[in-house]
Amino acid sequence: MKGIVFLPEMNMVSGTRKLDRGLIEAKDGRDLDLVMASAGTIQVLPKEALRPFGAARKAVEVALLSKGTRFFGGYLVDEVLAADVHASLAKIKEDFEKAKLRLSANLSGYIDDRCKEVPEWEDIIRNSAPSVEDINQGIGFSWIKTPIDLSDPEVEEVLQGDPLAIRIAREMAQIANGWLQKGRNGKGLPGLPVLSQLKSKAKALSFIDGRLGGVVTALDTVIQDANAARGTPVQAGAVLVVRGVLQAMTSPATILQVGDDGDIAGLGLPEMDEPVVPEVPEAVAQESESFSDSELDDDAVVEPQRRPAPAPAPVVPVSQWAF
Repeated sequence: MKGIVFLPEMNMVSGTRKLDRGLIEAKDGRDLDLVMASAGTIQVLPKEALRPFGAARKAVEVALLSKGTRFFGGYLVDEVLAADVHASLAKIKEDFEKAKLRLSANLSGYIDDRCKEVPEWEDIIRNSAPSVEDINQGIGFSWIKTPIDLSDPEVEEVLQGDPLAIRIAREMAQIANGWLQKGRNGKGLPGLPVLSQLKSKAKALSFIDGRLGGVVTALDTVIQDANAARGTPVQAGAVLVVRGVLQAMTSPATILQVGDDGDIAGLGLPEMDEPVVPEVPEAVAQESESFSDSELDDDAVVEPQRRPAPAPAPVVPVSQWAF
């Protein structure tokens, strides 16, 4: 089994600077609360000016995790998908470079605006703010790719204690759990885009373990049945099944069991081909319950939660995010 490991690196300058302790303790009438970003640091650039770079970092992680899995400081993808992943990163880099140019071009204006907000701190802000040269040299995004043979004995030995299939199942469980914790409800079939996201990830990584192919088959059936129920009397039942599948997929072990079975029959969920009739307590007026518009809306795909990568192994180069 051969794959490609992407090792991204993103660097940027900080919009904050550490304050001299003597200045912090000085009683010169200047209000520290106006400029403090956190204990001991001063905000010298507006946060909005640096926001595109934080968004780019998140976009890189989403792009790599949508088709890959964390792998010793990098991200492992199927070699047949490497070109697609490279194209996604290239688009992010293009936007990243445009944001860098905007920051350089407008840097003096950002500093002026910050000084106008807190004029009594102008001397500190101007002395602490980054220069255009700092921006040009300190902000950058690049990556390298390296092939890896998963059947290499050294790699197999390193992965013995934590097989890739289990790592991937954990990442998928985090996606499902992240959506459920946010409690998103709305029109349509809430959670269906998340199932599609999980299916896409499992399909992209099915070259690693056959059980992931079984997950694809199982989720594909659920997604097709749910879409067929859209706008029909059984849509409410489909909503419950989709949510039930996501709830089950918060367990990595259950994900792999679904992969073994190739379906969700073992989850004990209700069928979605019959209308859901809510039970109404006798003490309550005889008004049937239904899902409100805000509870039945399709939602956006959630972003994977970042977890620390395992310690690097000698067989794979290690990258780092630097901010």
